[in-house]
Amino acid sequence: MKKAVHFFKQTTRYLYVKPNPINMAPKILSLIALFTIATMTFSMAQASSPTQIALSSYGNTKIDLAWDEKDQMIRTWTEFSNFDPSDGSFAMQIVQKETGKVVSESSINVMTTSKNSSVDFNSFVLYMVNAQDICQNEEFDPSTMSWQECNPLTGDYVMQVSTNDGSVVDSTEFTIVDTRA
Repeated sequence: MKKAVHFFKQTTRYLYVKPNPINMAPKILSLIALFTIATMTFSMAQASSPTQIALSSYGNTKIDLAWDEKDQMIRTWTEFSNFDPSDGSFAMQIVQKETGKVVSESSINVMTTSKNSSVDFNSFVLYMVNAQDICQNEEFDPSTMSWQECNPLTGDYVMQVSTNDGSVVDSTEFTIVDTRA
């Protein structure tokens, strides 16, 4: 029968046994395996969760066309959860609530350096009210015509942010008024 050899080392007032690395190998390997399994399980559970979008208004939700152009912007604080970078981008639509007409569409491209399969992030999503988007006069040209000839469609609008396939959608409402007389 083999005798176990212990190495002793005196430090200050304590005497301790220095562990033998050969005897520790099975314990270390089992801890590494347990950590790997727990990490894989958590990653797989997180990756299988669907993407979620949450919008909340930030600042004005009522835009007056009489204001300076820089103040005619809708700002929303947007929270994206479980976004998989391989899914691509998100879509933003501005919809006139009364008619259901989509007046503006754009793509929200997400650039991430993360190697994870899912990412959580927050961002501002902005929409600058554009004369061509809200004009009822289809031939309106802002470089040659006045706002009166535009006949802007005022009222309630909805900003929608969705995944490219439209499976996840959240929205926030805002109003456009025109106090110019």
